[in-house]
Amino acid sequence: MTPPQQQLLIDAIQAYLARHPQAADSADGVARWWLVHGAAAPTRLQVEQALATMVRAGLLRRVDLPDGTVLFSCEAAPRH
Repeated sequence: MTPPQQQLLIDAIQAYLARHPQAADSADGVARWWLVHGAAAPTRLQVEQALATMVRAGLLRRVDLPDGTVLFSCEAAPRH
């Protein structure tokens, strides 16, 4: 994914979280419920890449659940 395309996804995720600050979901849930889909819906890989970028930037928190599910939320990850 090119950086401008990834930035569009990041912007869309941030816009969703601005409206729903308590939201938390998996990559599949983000792709299905948080993003508006037109003719060119993002792939799961594109969504996962955007989420990973946001986690690295401290914009999202990633929580790995015992069952293997990974959740993302707008609460910024703690800095170490």
